[in-house]
Amino acid sequence: MGILNKITKKEEIGDDGEKGKVMKSKKSTPKTKKGVAEKMPSHYYDIIVRPHVSEKAFNLSNDNQHIFVVSAKANKSEIKKAVKSLYGVSVLSVNIINVPAKPKRFKGKAGVKSGYRKAIVKLAKNSKIDLMKESK
Repeated sequence: MGILNKITKKEEIGDDGEKGKVMKSKKSTPKTKKGVAEKMPSHYYDIIVRPHVSEKAFNLSNDNQHIFVVSAKANKSEIKKAVKSLYGVSVLSVNIINVPAKPKRFKGKAGVKSGYRKAIVKLAKNSKIDLMKESK
């Protein structure tokens, strides 16, 4: 038995008065009841950065499609789960567009306008997202 094992293992006196080694128990997972909503994971807020507000995005919202700026590492299935849990809607499909960085000049100095990733999310006919309501 190594030194580290001797240090980490504890001895405990049981009910019968004999010394016994304490076994490390696995952490118990909290049980959820049926019908009770589970707590929403916080990483969904990291996946969906913000809604993309533009004229084209507003016109697409009439066709039940919404555009969101998303994390650069997010994939379609993660975006679908995040929109479903954050807004409580059913998602039919997700399309992803990578907007590249663009070189810009300001007062004669060169710079770069950062690129981003956006997702076009198509919702079911009975689902709606009111973005103006949530932008308080």
